[in-house]
Amino acid sequence: MRIAYADRAEYLGDPDFVSVPVKALTSSNYAKLRRSQIQMSKARPSSEVKAVDAETLNRLLWESPETTHLTVVDEERNVVSLTFTVNGGFGAGAVAAGTGILLNNEMDDFAAAPGVPNLSSGLVSGEANSIAPDKTPLSSMTPVIVTENGKFRLAAGAPGGSTIITTVLQIVLNVLVYDMKVGDAVSAPRVHHQWQPDRLMVERGGFEIATLSELRRRGHLISERDDWGNANAIVLTADGWLEGAADRRGEGEARGF
Repeated sequence: MRIAYADRAEYLGDPDFVSVPVKALTSSNYAKLRRSQIQMSKARPSSEVKAVDAETLNRLLWESPETTHLTVVDEERNVVSLTFTVNGGFGAGAVAAGTGILLNNEMDDFAAAPGVPNLSSGLVSGEANSIAPDKTPLSSMTPVIVTENGKFRLAAGAPGGSTIITTVLQIVLNVLVYDMKVGDAVSAPRVHHQWQPDRLMVERGGFEIATLSELRRRGHLISERDDWGNANAIVLTADGWLEGAADRRGEGEARGF
């Protein structure tokens, strides 16, 4: 009750005059977060109970408007690694008549002109990716299936615009090179570089100060950013089990049936 009234004081008002985040405040994820803050052994004074900050509230309700990835493996090791997108929010803003299917604005992934960054990710490309009839634009979508000796080993993918490629790369390296469990591989802090702009993007709070200092010493221009991507992956373990993981940064789940 104390928590709910703290939020009431901050967020509630006449919806004709203010935007009330009803969906976020009543979401199950938000309830879980607030429930975890209740101390069963001792009541906190009201001076220590604050309304949730807007950033946390938005993150709990966040859903990617652009790209989605799913990974499925059945008992016979048939595999689907599927990334699909509308690109920008609401894509082209048009629906195919009679279908309810929103058309994407993937034309943005063409180079409008050599050296001009695209809208969604700031990616730069050249004449090879120029617009032409019947031509497919470059895409960062990177659904991956890895086999070993002709048998399934790993499948993964993620949303995230230009960060998709490096996110998937790091998951594959974490599992196959650094022998991480898939949950640790997906959750590990990430870095990203896409050539232009010339900066190394690192996940805020994910790396030790000494690591960042060493990267700067080596000439990297560091740009810290809150977490990105919403990856998921399935791997075949050494003892023959399928092990799945969904990103701690999103709302996906790993399930077995």
